[in-house]
Amino acid sequence: MHLMSLPFAIRCVLSVLLLTPVTSFSAALVQRNPPMRPANADSPILIWDVDLKLAKSLPRNFRTTDDHLEAKSGQKIPANTGLADLRASGGGEFTADGFKLLLGRTRGPATVFDLRQETHIFVNGLPVSWFATNDWANVGRTCDEIQADEAGRVKSLKPGSKIVVHPGAAIKKPGVPSSAPENVTVKHASTERELVAANNAAYVRLTVTDHARPLDEEVDRFILAVRALPENGWAHFHCEAGRGRTTTFMVLYDMLRNANRVSLEDIARRQQLLGYDYDVLRSPDPGDWKAPYTEDRNAFVRAFYDYARANPGGRPQLWSEWLKSRTD
Repeated sequence: MHLMSLPFAIRCVLSVLLLTPVTSFSAALVQRNPPMRPANADSPILIWDVDLKLAKSLPRNFRTTDDHLEAKSGQKIPANTGLADLRASGGGEFTADGFKLLLGRTRGPATVFDLRQETHIFVNGLPVSWFATNDWANVGRTCDEIQADEAGRVKSLKPGSKIVVHPGAAIKKPGVPSSAPENVTVKHASTERELVAANNAAYVRLTVTDHARPLDEEVDRFILAVRALPENGWAHFHCEAGRGRTTTFMVLYDMLRNANRVSLEDIARRQQLLGYDYDVLRSPDPGDWKAPYTEDRNAFVRAFYDYARANPGGRPQLWSEWLKSRTD
C-alpha cells in the first residue's frame, strides 16, 4: 500500500515513527563540544614524551592481544572469541630502542598506527613533542599539514644543533614537581615514519585529538588502512601514554574483526582488561572538564559497533558512507 493512500492522521504517525530513529541516530553522533585550539598553540613547549630512565624499555602500558585476560576477584571474564587472532598490540610512545623490543613481541609484518595529533619527532632516538594546553596545539590542522611541519622541524635540526627539552610530566600533569629542562645537542633527528621504516615496518598516521573522538575523515583513513593490512600482519596502535586513543582504536579494530560474534560490552571490557583498566564506555566523572568529549566518544564507539556489524572488516562501506546511508 502506498503511504499517501492512507488517512492523513495515520500518515503523520507513520512519518514520526519512520523518521525518529534516523534523527536520533544523527543527533547522537554530533560532536557537541568540538575541541578548540588553545591560546598558547602558537608557542608550544618542547617536552620529552618518555621518562628517560625507561628509554631502553618497552613503551608505557604495552600490551598485546595474545596476553591473558585477568579480572579482579569475582569479576566476570569477557568472551575471548577472536582476540588472539587480532594480532595486535598497543602502548605509549616508544623510543628507538623500545621500538625494537616492541617488534620482538609481534608476529608477522608489523604496521604502526600512530594516533597522535600533536607534533612529535625523534631526537637522538628519543621522542619529543610540542605541547600546548590539553595537547591541542594542532586542532584544526590537517594530517598533511602536521606531517609537513614535523618534516620541516627534522630538517632544521642539523647535527650539532642545540635544543632545550622539558620533562613532559612536569609540564603536563598538575601537582608533579617541576624539574629543570635539559640542554640537548642533536646528533640526529627523524620523523616517526622514518624511524619505523628503518626497522622494516609500515606506518599509518591518524591525527586524533587527545581526549576526543576521532573525526570522520580519520575513521575512514583507519578503515582503508585496515583493509590494506597484509594477511597475517600485526597492527600496533599507540598514542602518547597508550591509554585513551590507543584503547579506543584497539576497540575499533576488535569490532571490525569480531563485532558479528562478540558483544559490544565484551569487546570494550576485554580491551579494558588488556589496556590497564581504560574503559572506553565509562560514564564521565561529574565535573570533569573532559566529560563532554567523553560523552561524544561514547556515542561514537557505540555507533561504530553497529557500523562494524554491517561492514565486517570495513567492507563494503566506509564509515562516512555508512553514516550517509543511515541519514539519507
